[in-house]
Amino acid sequence: MELYEALSGRNPLSIDLYVEVLVDHEQALKDSLNKDADDALLCVLADDGDVAMMVIDWDGSVYRNENALKKLHTMWGKSFEANLRHLLPIFSEHICQRNLGVAGIKWAQESSD
Repeated sequence: MELYEALSGRNPLSIDLYVEVLVDHEQALKDSLNKDADDALLCVLADDGDVAMMVIDWDGSVYRNENALKKLHTMWGKSFEANLRHLLPIFSEHICQRNLGVAGIKWAQESSD
């Protein structure tokens, strides 16, 4: 639940958790993005009620916490909520296994209506 609340923008993201854990994984995640055909890489972590996240764009730009959330809204547009609901169970499983929640993501296709 804390993961959903934070990623939906209802609860603040933790800069402390980001600095303590996620920052150490930035370069490895950047390197893994270069090997894949994804537009970006999304990484989340929840620990003791705190949640932190990053988005690494195809050009190597790193977006942290609230800026990452803004980037996701830009990338996914109207499909933000559906994508979030799809990824949350996957991330929850990763985190329960004491791993980072990581997923390659794509820009959402704009509908032509």
